[in-house]
Amino acid sequence: ETVQYIRGFDPAQWSADPIVTVVEGVAYRQGEVIDTTDARGRVNGKQIIADHEAFDAVVNLAQTLTSEADKQPEGGVHERDGYLEAVRRLEAVLLSDEVAAKLVGNQAMDFCKQDGITEIEESVQATDVERKLNDMLSKDEVLGKVAIQRHPAFIGCVSNFSNFLDLFRKTLRNIELGVPVVILSRSNTSQHCYRWFQILSQLMGVFGVPQHLVSFASLSIDQQRQLMKTFPKSPCYFTGSREIAKLIREVCPLLVASTGGPNTMLCTEFTPKVAEAVRMSACIENSGQCTALRHLVSPPLPDAWLEKEVFGSIQTVDSSVQSLEQNGFYDLVAGLPSEGPDNKKPGYIPAHSSLPIFYREGAGGALPASIEENWRRVYLDVTSTDKEFLSSDGFTRSLCDWLIEHQPISLSVNGPLDLALRMWEGSGLCVFSWGSPEGPAALSCQARPQDGECFGEFPPRKELREHTRFPVIVPTPTPGYNTNYQAKQLEFVDSLAPIAHTVAFCNPLLDQLTNGAVKGFCKVILNYLVDAATGPKRGAGARSCLFGLQRPPLGAG
Repeated sequence: ETVQYIRGFDPAQWSADPIVTVVEGVAYRQGEVIDTTDARGRVNGKQIIADHEAFDAVVNLAQTLTSEADKQPEGGVHERDGYLEAVRRLEAVLLSDEVAAKLVGNQAMDFCKQDGITEIEESVQATDVERKLNDMLSKDEVLGKVAIQRHPAFIGCVSNFSNFLDLFRKTLRNIELGVPVVILSRSNTSQHCYRWFQILSQLMGVFGVPQHLVSFASLSIDQQRQLMKTFPKSPCYFTGSREIAKLIREVCPLLVASTGGPNTMLCTEFTPKVAEAVRMSACIENSGQCTALRHLVSPPLPDAWLEKEVFGSIQTVDSSVQSLEQNGFYDLVAGLPSEGPDNKKPGYIPAHSSLPIFYREGAGGALPASIEENWRRVYLDVTSTDKEFLSSDGFTRSLCDWLIEHQPISLSVNGPLDLALRMWEGSGLCVFSWGSPEGPAALSCQARPQDGECFGEFPPRKELREHTRFPVIVPTPTPGYNTNYQAKQLEFVDSLAPIAHTVAFCNPLLDQLTNGAVKGFCKVILNYLVDAATGPKRGAGARSCLFGLQRPPLGAG
């Protein structure tokens, strides 16, 4: 269905029906008209940047919604009048074959994503988990334990995973609990995000979901910053680079950001399985996914190993349609911006005779001071040292320190189990995979929330508050990031039985607290940790999974 949709698509459609600001179902078509570009930098449509009237419409609605949120009575529940049931019915249509094919197709044409099908499959599976978490949060609000803040939430769309993260996780999970959202346009590859908004808005009319719950703001970057500064009580949900998150945090104190990092693979042998794992991990979506491998730690590279064994079989496809037809996800897409041998990043050398794939090797175990993400460009940093030193306590400790400092999303180890255990215990990264050089080898990948696994994308701990209000773990109910405990509930927790004996050593600290709500909050945190950090336990999915954090917070704790 996706291939048929793309082949039958009229490219002029996105110019005839440009991206515009939409508030309460009303489209504002006056303002500066600009070209939009796809991932190749080619013009693929038009966008109308909001004029004063359109911008004021967004601000006025947000002010009205903010005033309503401020009036929410303590201990009361905002009227949501069946939004949840209507949104769930709407969501089922979004995930139907016909509509999902359009979501995937628009993303493929705009972002040149090769495998949007897997993203939709994950949406089907993972959102089932997050719906249940939302139900728990909503139930605890009805019981008076928490208060969901319903100030309008800003959604900063991500290019490569907008269908799952922005449409389902951030938008639907918010509006079904009565939290209005304002979707912000992107400065590039913005067409597919606007098109899912259009589909959503149309379905909201069909299922009786009020249009004020979802607005689209076609704004310049300066307008977006002005908007967020005007509403300091509004959260912003964003997935992207640490650099952009830091800039948003300057104007949005309630920013909740998922940010990438230099994903690392440690291998002790150069086998065909390891070569395949490096190839798929480094080239996934033309290095355009948060899971892409950026850093390989290994013994000294054999002559031409990267050129022949790893990247020698890489194919180039003319379009995402070709990848969809071939079930591909790690080919290079022709036409994407890239460097050549004469204008590559300083310090890197070609890892392929003709394709834009580059690497640099730090010999002697010299870890890189920094790694540039090089979004959608295949660059690989290699740290190499002799095999004995690679497994030594001294080097593994220095590597663990590097991982803690730079905070990649994931570490994959293809080597002996004892080495993997030392790396796990010494780094404590959010996602950790272990495989065998003989196979199956571990890939640079995320966890699967649909299988009960937790994952997250954290900035370095010491810099966390510069990038986000809270660290983001998945699965979680998105409205929970802007939900407060009711003071009476926390005082009630304080009056209950003592904390678990395993954390009784904290009692002297608790005894010094005089505020019952603060003391109750501390007990909630301790009780959560006692229950959620009791691993390792065996996962329920097809792959073997041992994990320490057993679950995200459920409802009021």
